[in-house]
Amino acid sequence: MRRTTVGLAAALALTVVSGMPAAALASAEPPPGPVLLSPQSPDVKTLPEPTAQALDRARKLAEQHPDDFSEPWVDPETGQVVLGTVTGTAGRLAADQGKDVLLRPATRSKAVLEKIKDGAIGEPAADIPNADAIRMTRLDAEHNRVIITVNRTTDALLQALTARYGADAFAVEVDPAFNPTKSSRSDDGPDNWGGAAEMTIRQAPDGNTINCSSGIPVWMPGDKSGMLTAGHCIPKGGYVFNGNDTSYMGWVSENNRENWYDGWGTTLISGQTVYRGDLSLIEIPNGFSGYYIYRGSVANPYTSIIGQLAPHRAGLGDEYCTSGYKTGEVCGWKVVNYGVNVTYASGEIVRNAVSGYKSSGKCVGHGDSGGPTYYVMSNGRVQVKGINSGGSNLDNSGDCREFFTDVWDALDAFPGIFPRVLP
Repeated sequence: MRRTTVGLAAALALTVVSGMPAAALASAEPPPGPVLLSPQSPDVKTLPEPTAQALDRARKLAEQHPDDFSEPWVDPETGQVVLGTVTGTAGRLAADQGKDVLLRPATRSKAVLEKIKDGAIGEPAADIPNADAIRMTRLDAEHNRVIITVNRTTDALLQALTARYGADAFAVEVDPAFNPTKSSRSDDGPDNWGGAAEMTIRQAPDGNTINCSSGIPVWMPGDKSGMLTAGHCIPKGGYVFNGNDTSYMGWVSENNRENWYDGWGTTLISGQTVYRGDLSLIEIPNGFSGYYIYRGSVANPYTSIIGQLAPHRAGLGDEYCTSGYKTGEVCGWKVVNYGVNVTYASGEIVRNAVSGYKSSGKCVGHGDSGGPTYYVMSNGRVQVKGINSGGSNLDNSGDCREFFTDVWDALDAFPGIFPRVLP
């Protein structure tokens, strides 16, 4: 017998209220399904530094013990960091977190939530109808669930997700304008500074070339020099040249020093179990990667010294700048999410990235991939935060989104490296 209830997608189209669930319409009994949300407001508050540090400690603990804890969050009413406990051993493991972190029982562990977050994106239509509408997934720690961002909804999509995960395990956010893509200055020469040096990457074994931006100069084990950039710039490994293919910079070995697979996106680095965004590590065998990052415009660049590594992983409200050879320096960004999975327009998925937003001014552009993200300190030096991967509204202005890999994920991805810092 046919039911006389309004479909989930139709109910959403009529009843979404910013930040609130949509109610069922014209029915005595609401249709079963997930909570439905309108797009997230980019107006997020920066956390006080002690709270950010406490949250960072709790995030690290949850990553180390994903079966015992859920994802931590900050209670907006009290400002208290809350860490969900799932097993009986969680209390003992969290004994050193101190009074800054409140323990609270949770239903789903971080491991369970991450499995939903990773499994719900990139699924073929045969498994989830209309799965191409899914553009981003992220954890909603406060509600112990996953938020799935779509650019359109259908009943078939919502019902399939509900059947797979359960209606209370996820919420659906609808953002028709969400369609990010990879963001693929003058010749840097032999200095190997980060930020605005155009790099020509000659991929092995086919010799194809890609132009990207240099990122963060680093020390490598054995007192070697290196440069962090985006993995999708060098997805098969290969040789890297400064500027217009004029000066040899270094090389990237496939798989263990890059984590991107063409047509798919982020892959696991050999021996690791956590996705690390969009990264590659260039070894510079005959040269020195300096302590500087290019800033300023493309036409009038200048440099700033790298004075500090970000003291903790990117947190909500963190302010930052980007720099790349195509667009130059762009500031005014603010972190609105972290740990996100995003489907780019190419169909490739960057996993475990940081999401930033700015409402006005120019966005990042094609060619800025691999450039650094950073915070400008009061002394004019920069605090490095990560590596640019992509964004939306590329090469344009206003309503800009940007996605980067946290520098702390880079340190975990490539043990033994450290940014070149002159404090």
